[in-house]
Amino acid sequence: MTENELQDYADRCAAELDRKQDLLRKTYGLGGFDEYGLDLEKGMLHFDKAGERACRFSTVLIGSLAPVSKNWLWGWANESLSITIRERASRLKGLYDKTGFDIFRAGTFKADGNLARELSALAVDFLGAAGIYRVPGGDDQGQNIQIYLALFPAG
Repeated sequence: MTENELQDYADRCAAELDRKQDLLRKTYGLGGFDEYGLDLEKGMLHFDKAGERACRFSTVLIGSLAPVSKNWLWGWANESLSITIRERASRLKGLYDKTGFDIFRAGTFKADGNLARELSALAVDFLGAAGIYRVPGGDDQGQNIQIYLALFPAG
């Protein structure tokens, strides 16, 4: 794949992700819940409203973005996580096979929010996911690290 072909693919995936996110909002009310619960080990995310469980998703950890240091870390490369979580995320290494670009096999690199969303859009397409959800994680010089999850409806 050439750089232009990769950009075209990324643009298509980003447009499709916008459509999928709209569908998640309309179908599940994503963005309108009182609270959520995430079990990364089990790969499960749930949303509650008025104390009741509203919906559940299975997840794959795409990666995380440290907003101040501007570091992207693929989920499969995050050695602070269990092997179970990293193995689920390791399917994303296939993006290198699909595109031939080293960014998909480098564990970490410099990135910003726009690139993180673009990488997430490519991951959603590659995995056949329903969309993404972003949750706060650890600390990056006083700001929350952003964790990007691929979502799959689980009932």
